[in-house]
Formats: sequence, structure tokens, C-alpha cells
Amino acid sequence: MADEDQEIGLVHRMIQSPNDDSLVVFIGSNGINWISEDCGANIRALNSGKRIQEFLFHPTQRSWALAASWTTCAEFMDEPCRIYKELYYTKDVGENWNYMTNYVFDFEWGQSKMA
Repeated sequence: MADEDQEIGLVHRMIQSPNDDSLVVFIGSNGINWISEDCGANIRALNSGKRIQEFLFHPTQRSWALAASWTTCAEFMDEPCRIYKELYYTKDVGENWNYMTNYVFDFEWGQSKMA
């Protein structure tokens, strides 16, 4: 039986891929998230090692996405707590995540007509 204080099962937002209608991310409470590649028939955890709070599919590349996570005081054992947003990217629908930068305010995919 789940602890009544846990909010792991609450979905706050669903994000559908702009180039594949069957690809959906479920943004859950406390940064616990899921992804489905078949319109929700099957889901798996979307785990970056961090609790993702924001997620953005790439507008043309099906498997690419950006995600942001806020740091927590628990991460700063030997130094003062600093809370800031970190940015990550994936090129394989969340199987692997790569750290980009920290102290991010906002993010978006950049596009060029030349690319």
C-alpha cells in the first residue's frame, strides 16, 4: 500500500510530441515522470537521474528532447545549499541524458532556415 503522503502517481501535464502523435510524456508530481511511445498503451519511467520538472520535445527530431531539473539541498552535502535549474538533453527518447549547463532561466530549441 502506498504512503498517503506520496504523490508519485499524480500526473500534472501530458506533453505530446509535435512530430509523432503516439509519443507522449507524462509530467508527474515531485519530478517523477513517464513516457509512452504508443499513445499510453505502455509506459516506462522517464529517468534522467534527476527529477525532471520541465520537458520539451524537439520540433522535428522525434527522439530528441530537452529537460530541466531543479537542484535540491540534499545534493550539497559539503557546501551551502544552492537551488538552480539544470538543463539536460536526450537524443534517444530519454534512455540516456546528457548534462548541458546550470543556472538556466528558460530554454527552447533553436532553429535555423539554413540547417
